[in-house]
Amino acid sequence: MNSKDCVSPGGQQAFKEDVTYKTLRIRYIKHLPIILGVSLDSIQHITQNPDKYYREFELQVKGKDRVLVESIDPLKTLQRRILHDILLRIPPSASSFGGTKGRSIKDNAMVHRHSQFIVKLDIKNFYPSIHNTKVYEFFISQECSPDVAHILTKLTTRNHALPLGTSTSPFLADQIVRPIDSRISAMAKKVGLKYTRYVDDITLSGNFELERITGTVMKVLKQSGFKTKKEKLIYYKPGDNAMERIITGVGIINGRISAPLDYVNAFKVELKNAIVQSRREKPEGEFKPREHYHGKITYIKWLDPNQGNKLMSMYRKVKWQHLEWALRQSIKD
Repeated sequence: MNSKDCVSPGGQQAFKEDVTYKTLRIRYIKHLPIILGVSLDSIQHITQNPDKYYREFELQVKGKDRVLVESIDPLKTLQRRILHDILLRIPPSASSFGGTKGRSIKDNAMVHRHSQFIVKLDIKNFYPSIHNTKVYEFFISQECSPDVAHILTKLTTRNHALPLGTSTSPFLADQIVRPIDSRISAMAKKVGLKYTRYVDDITLSGNFELERITGTVMKVLKQSGFKTKKEKLIYYKPGDNAMERIITGVGIINGRISAPLDYVNAFKVELKNAIVQSRREKPEGEFKPREHYHGKITYIKWLDPNQGNKLMSMYRKVKWQHLEWALRQSIKD
């Protein structure tokens, strides 16, 4: 089931809870092979030693090197089936915008674009903070029998927590945090504020100072086993020197959504250099394939069509065939 979307009177897309949903209700282990299309022997074999079906690797996430985990087959396929054939029967939280079909960083930023006061919080060690006991309790709350809940927990957790990098972790995290979303959202709504969460990024906004409710939100998170990063606590207020507000990587200036100014300006420099160098007999410098530039323009245009169209005009001035010839020559040398 999907959440029911609607458009608010102000033209802003809103998301409502799907009240038709009941629970997963998987009462017998014998039903798992039927739902997942895998024999019970195979499922039980994987649960006996799930660690051997994971590999670790490093990847830059938000400018930092992070150790991610990737499951490998047959566990990887099984997790995808758990996600698509079991978990996605549950509608998403109305406050959650991360890893949710039909919602994006743009939708998340749109909620707050007209607010005068904004506060951003970042949950520390989000996935590692969600222990396997919470995952087990979630499946129990969904009316799964204890033995079914135990198997599903074994198949979706590693080292006693949700692993960062598997297909099931984002959705499970969202559902486990859902009661917290509901609690904070209710508090915010009561005083006329807006609340959203994009994975581990929390945003609250409104038209008055937010310090007091921020302290309450941090207390609610702490009571639920989550800590916030003090260095990532950011307030935006009227009269700030910087006109641009950044929410989940999206820039907002006077209520207008766009890619962040630093990102756009740096990309303009890239394009201008490509234009100049493509007109030289022997281009100098390092260049990426045209798909790299086109992909960035597509992203910027998605957020701000006017800005994207201007950059596309610059893109068309580049003599790409000549630059790509120079790129091939440099690789040969």
